[in-house]
Amino acid sequence: MRIAALVLGGALTLGACGGTDGLEDPGITAPAAIVEGHEITVAQAQQSSREVGQVVAAQAEASGQPPQEVGPDQLISSLIQVPTLLAYGEENDIQVPSAATIEKQLDEAVPSPSETTVDFFRANAVYSQLDQKQQQEVAQQVRDLDVTISPRYRPDGESPNWLKSPSTTPEMP
Repeated sequence: MRIAALVLGGALTLGACGGTDGLEDPGITAPAAIVEGHEITVAQAQQSSREVGQVVAAQAEASGQPPQEVGPDQLISSLIQVPTLLAYGEENDIQVPSAATIEKQLDEAVPSPSETTVDFFRANAVYSQLDQKQQQEVAQQVRDLDVTISPRYRPDGESPNWLKSPSTTPEMP
């Protein structure tokens, strides 16, 4: 069965990602996002982006398209939505595939996917079953979440104030 790498609640813009994936980087344990007190670490975002990228690349190859990378900065907003979508599916009798089902579907492209990646594809399966009204309900639930995103992964591209250079030079007394 072919798995489509949907982006939850919007279009996924694919492009090259920056950063390192090395385990020696102490920043990998830092939170990329915190959703209702649950951390999505930089390492989880990086690993999941590699694995989703492998699935996207396999699909591109099968269809004769050039492969594209999926960076953690592009995936983080989707990862934030995963728990809400899985809960929504369970609460509304929407078929939520098991982790084993997703792992089997991913096996050729990603033989040992991370739990984060498996849950991403489980949530995508739920999202693909939602009608427009249900998508709006999920979107509202996501907007109501207490979410903190690391400046590195902010979807609006805005730098936090402490990274911006002053636009004017303060007057000296």
